[in-house]
Amino acid sequence: MQFGRFNNQENVSTLRGGAIPVAQEGVESRLNFLKKVYSLFFASILFACGGAYMGMTTMAPTIANNYFLFFILEIGLIFFAMAVRQKEGLNLLALFSFAMLSGMLPGPYMALLAQTQPGVIPQAFIMTVGIFGGLTMYVFTTKKDFNFMGGFLFVGLIAIILAGVVNIFFASSAVHFAISACGVLLFSGFILYDTSNIVLRYPSNEYVAGALSLYLDFLNLFIHLLSLLSSFGDD
Repeated sequence: MQFGRFNNQENVSTLRGGAIPVAQEGVESRLNFLKKVYSLFFASILFACGGAYMGMTTMAPTIANNYFLFFILEIGLIFFAMAVRQKEGLNLLALFSFAMLSGMLPGPYMALLAQTQPGVIPQAFIMTVGIFGGLTMYVFTTKKDFNFMGGFLFVGLIAIILAGVVNIFFASSAVHFAISACGVLLFSGFILYDTSNIVLRYPSNEYVAGALSLYLDFLNLFIHLLSLLSSFGDD
């Protein structure tokens, strides 16, 4: 799931393409932009929940038997969503298709957890909402610029991905726990970083890119929290 961050880590100046940041426009423009971003973000969460339900029920066997193909399709949809982010209609189709598919992929794992640790999924979701909401409010309240965190977060993302790949061969529960814990911290940092850039640097026509950034942060935070909490239940 972390691979989704790579395509979304475009330089903010590339996203802007010379456009004026919405932060330099009038109050009404800023409010309309933020309304679009967060409306699409919340809609993406709903599509992901629908996808998760399908992944835990009817689609579970298909996903489990063809996980790699679904994963490749998910990566392709991220690139597609970014490529068409300014094309009206198609951008929403791409965003919501990706959200639904990314909700499906953890479905078989979540179905197993629902049987073995039934309380861990709602607990992880509530914690994700709390952390995301708290960090978002912090950015909006302090108006601090967190763009300086970009380099550290990108290095941390690469480190976590490499550690995950290496742990495929060692299957260490301690390393898995450490990756999950670091992932929670990493994507908490991404929430600060992306929210700050959306408020200060994104132009008004990049609302789909902003929603996708926030959705990826929320999704990855949830996945790592779910993994972390389920590790406690395995002890």
